[in-house]
Amino acid sequence: RPRATFDPLPLTQSKLARDMETARSIPVTGGSTVMVGPGLFKDIPEHIGKRFSSKISKFVIVSDETVYSLYGEQLLKGCKDQGLDTIAFQIKPGEKSKCRAVKAQVEDFMLENRCLRDTLVVALGGGVVGDLAGFVAATYLRGVPVVQIPTSVMAMVDSSVGGKTAINVPSGKNLIGAFHQPRVVYADMYLLKSLTEKQVKEGLAEAVKMGCIRNLKLFEYMEANAEKIMKQDPEALAEVIFTAISGKAEVVAQDEKEKGVRSTLNFGHTIGHAVEALKKKETLYHGECVAIGMVHEMAVLVDMKKLHEKDVVRITKCLKAYGLPTEIPAELKVEDMMHKMRIDKKNKNGKIRMTCVTGIGKSEPDPIPIDENLVSKYLQSTRGG
Repeated sequence: RPRATFDPLPLTQSKLARDMETARSIPVTGGSTVMVGPGLFKDIPEHIGKRFSSKISKFVIVSDETVYSLYGEQLLKGCKDQGLDTIAFQIKPGEKSKCRAVKAQVEDFMLENRCLRDTLVVALGGGVVGDLAGFVAATYLRGVPVVQIPTSVMAMVDSSVGGKTAINVPSGKNLIGAFHQPRVVYADMYLLKSLTEKQVKEGLAEAVKMGCIRNLKLFEYMEANAEKIMKQDPEALAEVIFTAISGKAEVVAQDEKEKGVRSTLNFGHTIGHAVEALKKKETLYHGECVAIGMVHEMAVLVDMKKLHEKDVVRITKCLKAYGLPTEIPAELKVEDMMHKMRIDKKNKNGKIRMTCVTGIGKSEPDPIPIDENLVSKYLQSTRGG
């Protein structure tokens, strides 16, 4: 499949107003497509109507209260103006909503409104909404189609692309879920304008990650343009988002069900998910935990002589340029982190596995098994003994 390339045209105001027909399109797998470009949101109802109305009788928007207050009514009105029978369900914002109880609430709402198999779920929001609504779509009446409208950098460059859906359970993050490819992902950079700086930078951690494991040019671009990207310069941010999505799409096309190379996208997530599951306060977002995980997984790889220290220094400096944290919270206990890592989804044959970055832009095609004693000893060294 041809590699997607970034459109080099400068994003002047006239070009920012591209309609759906001229938006840049990235094929993923199984007919799933990502459409990328500023200003797409206003055209989504018409596009959904033209593409799905002959096969779909009901449309269900799932969003959180914060995002819905910004964009939900506009989307609902737009769909109804296209003659689409559309209803909407709002969840509470935050990771706590990505759970069994809220999934059941969405399903009960759909059942009460007599949604059948000719229903399309429209996920409007960040990663929590996308994961939850995608999982609802994957299991409702044994599966109905879904489209994703990500409203965060994290969701655009990572969670909305590739069909992973899940909820969290007490044992850990994303342990109950399914692969269910969205028919379309609509990535409109204008929807990022409402984000806080913290929300922007946590999503950019996943873009840095993509540069580290597969794309040296992306890493170098982010390394050289941190200030412009953090200020959401339209051209700079568009290049990062489009290139990161293209990289993920290539990986998913090769390994949709995460049997091999797709697992390398979890760089930083082995330690990062442990940090995220155990942190005491809602002060660290997912991408920030991934940044912490990347730094400390690289340190383990240095101990294993898989990675040079100079690359760790350079990557850590880049993460800090985006204001991302790099230290494990002091209150976390090593044994608690090890317990979380032992139930990580990448593990095989009882062995903890990590993505093995061998240089900036390079990684081994599969995560590698890691000696638990080595990881535990390293983590103890970060705790002061």
